[in-house]
Amino acid sequence: METMSDVVDQLTEMWNELLEPTQITPDSDFFDCGGTSVTAVYLAAAVQESLGVALDAIEVVKLRTFGAIAQTLSERLGA
Repeated sequence: METMSDVVDQLTEMWNELLEPTQITPDSDFFDCGGTSVTAVYLAAAVQESLGVALDAIEVVKLRTFGAIAQTLSERLGA
């Protein structure tokens, strides 16, 4: 079972690979960090592959912030 810390670490790695390097905080906005609708699809695929959790691109767009995405993933994993 993943912990919240594990989720944050893995999401940070994905975020850094897909977006412009920046200091990531819970309030970091996906689009302010260089994200696009295409990047949202890539992030959703990376989450599925790495964490085994369904997250679609529309959710990335709606949730927007690193903290909200991490919290959603943690809840789905029961972390």
